[in-house]
Amino acid sequence: MKKLLLKCRRECDIDDCRESVYLHGWLMNHLDDDFASELHQAGMNPLSIQVVHDEESVSFIINLLTGKACNEVEPLIMSDSRNMIRINSGNQHEFEIIEKAVFERSESDLSKIFYGNDCSKVLKLKIMTPTAFKTNGKYVFLPDVRLVFQNLMKKYGCAFEKGEDIDFELLDEICSKVEVAAFSLKSRRFYLHKAYVNGFQGYLTLVCHGSQTLTNYIAMLLKFAEYSGIGVKTSMGMGAVRILEGVDNVGKKNE
Repeated sequence: MKKLLLKCRRECDIDDCRESVYLHGWLMNHLDDDFASELHQAGMNPLSIQVVHDEESVSFIINLLTGKACNEVEPLIMSDSRNMIRINSGNQHEFEIIEKAVFERSESDLSKIFYGNDCSKVLKLKIMTPTAFKTNGKYVFLPDVRLVFQNLMKKYGCAFEKGEDIDFELLDEICSKVEVAAFSLKSRRFYLHKAYVNGFQGYLTLVCHGSQTLTNYIAMLLKFAEYSGIGVKTSMGMGAVRILEGVDNVGKKNE
């Protein structure tokens, strides 16, 4: 997995969520047609996007879950000749790139979380962009434990095990042992051009009452979520998440 970061000059007001939709459109227009079509048809998209800004800059973050996605997207984004992103929509149309970075995490790195340390049973998350799930043809924008981990198990399977099949007995155990202990959330609309999806955004604390093995597995999936995102429309900017407490980069308990 890779996380590509493009830090650009900010020249005016930016709506992070709308800008991530515009970035997705730019990316689809610049990718190889066959690969772009493959992404549109994929059940679990191997790409997720996030846009964040501060007073002076805006950062485009593109996460790639598979080797093929890395091979197709990274050369386009990280080429030395790529010094500008031009987007037709939104308030700012030209984004001068002032910094590039690539962060990489392998399945082996995630395994260190599972096998290497005793992770905390309390995991605090920041849900950075609106998050929702789709079940029975309807969108759900509540932090349901089953929907969260079912989605992450499917994404993990697609990234590393080449399929969406999941262990439902394990999922049932997660649902019986993991609870939402605290939250500070708000609903927020994520606009997709003329339509929108309602999502939840804010802070979420999970507690695992199961074995240490199960706790480590939960921590591993949530660390994976920092690349994959959680829920629907992650390729357009929804479902971005960051772990605040519970596990650091190598799986040790955060102090």
